[in-house]
Amino acid sequence: MYRLIFLIFLLFQFFTVFATQKRSDSLLLVLDKTIKEKSLYAEKREYRIDSLRTLLNVEAGLEQRYRIYQKLYREYRHYNMNSALSITEKERMIAEELQNQQLIYIAEMNTAEILGIMGMYKESLDITDKIDRQKLDIQQWSYYFHLYHSLYSLMSANSMSPKEKSRYDQLISQYKDSILQNIEENTLGYNLVKNGKLIEQGRYDEALQLMNQCFMEYENDESQMGTIAYELSDIYKKKGDLEKEKQYLAVSAISDLRKAVKSHIALRELAILLYQEGDINRAYNYIKCSMEDASFCGARFRILEISETLPIITAAYDKKIKQEKEKLLKYLILISVLSFVLIASITFIWRQLKKLSSAKKSIKNMYEDMKQMNGVLDELNKKLSESNHVKEEYIGSVFNLCSTYINKMESYRINLNRNLVASRIEEARKMTGSTLVPDELKEFFGHFDAIFLNVYPNFIDEFNALLKEEGKIVPRAGDILTPELRIFALMRLGITDSSKIASFLHYSPQTVYNYKLKIRSKLLVSKDEFSAAMQQIGK
Repeated sequence: MYRLIFLIFLLFQFFTVFATQKRSDSLLLVLDKTIKEKSLYAEKREYRIDSLRTLLNVEAGLEQRYRIYQKLYREYRHYNMNSALSITEKERMIAEELQNQQLIYIAEMNTAEILGIMGMYKESLDITDKIDRQKLDIQQWSYYFHLYHSLYSLMSANSMSPKEKSRYDQLISQYKDSILQNIEENTLGYNLVKNGKLIEQGRYDEALQLMNQCFMEYENDESQMGTIAYELSDIYKKKGDLEKEKQYLAVSAISDLRKAVKSHIALRELAILLYQEGDINRAYNYIKCSMEDASFCGARFRILEISETLPIITAAYDKKIKQEKEKLLKYLILISVLSFVLIASITFIWRQLKKLSSAKKSIKNMYEDMKQMNGVLDELNKKLSESNHVKEEYIGSVFNLCSTYINKMESYRINLNRNLVASRIEEARKMTGSTLVPDELKEFFGHFDAIFLNVYPNFIDEFNALLKEEGKIVPRAGDILTPELRIFALMRLGITDSSKIASFLHYSPQTVYNYKLKIRSKLLVSKDEFSAAMQQIGK
């Protein structure tokens, strides 16, 4: 029983590690893509900066200009130190012009913050020490203590003496307490400082619980996610969980790059971890990106930090590249030999295939010729079948029509003879004086239309499908086909000569031409497509 429980526990641990490793790899892929796109995020920040600078040219009020400079300061603070420092000078000038001591203090604290990030600790402390905290608004006290906390944190990280570092750490702890006393509880700022205090006391589980709550609360807030993720990575570092540390460093680095933060730290630390794991390519790309951003930003302390690691990773990267080149040269020689053998084999095979191809080509040509002949025969069979069907219909109808006309002529002869025998000259004159053509033509066309639609019952619908909506032809009541439809019906039967169509329908050639021209102006398709489509009607 105990063995089974132990085995289940081991399997659970294995799958947990596997899932964590897989998530870390996915995050690194996202980070790689984000680094490639970092110029796009920088463009967005530049656009916001340009928009604010445009407002400065529009706004004339000093207070409004001061607020715009405050927004510009926040945009530049982690992006470009020199520009941020220039903005704080302009803030101070406007504050002095407004004679507002609180605004002057804010501008001075902004200057001290930037100088601290740039590594000018003495200058930053000189400015901060001159500020009378008692004259600050109580809302500014947390920012005031935050400056000291940040400065001593940087000085502690850069300290060479253990005694000096211990003194700085004591001051950092004191300023944490001061911040917690002067900031609203349950805010993110309060929780971040409280997290630092818990880590300082070695209460890692409590710190982890607090930061996980913040992470879930702010998971959709890109502006805060980087800071929270970095704090989580620091907790996991203290707990010795390397995979989780990597995971949250990656999240923090992605967030920083998407915000176009140039004075970031997570990417550098992640590069060191990956270097230690042997992922030299990524480590080199990450440390290189960190150095580029730190140089652009002007954050001297970050540049010094990166400079300690960059040569080591670069040397390892160069060594790896050299080894890969040597390995590539060996592979190239091997591939060259194999290529020579392969070319010789291919040449022999090609000659054999050429002979085989020639035989296949002859067979294929014969097959294609037979296929083409079969196609022609099939087409002829279809045409003959259609022609036979049309002939059967029309021959039977012609015999019936001729018989009808013979009967009519016989009846006409008998009536005329009776009138002549009975000396009814006037009646005989009337019979011979009137013309029978219009009535006979109408009857003839009726027969033709009925026979044609019997052969091609869908002719009118299929023909109209080739015309525009406004040009569609609908026979009048009592008619089967219109003159236009009758002309194109003859064309469908294969009579394309206009003079023959005119003779058959008792029209002039010009009339036939005019009808054709009228229809072509209403076509949905081209003339050639129309001719081809006509021959497909009824098939």
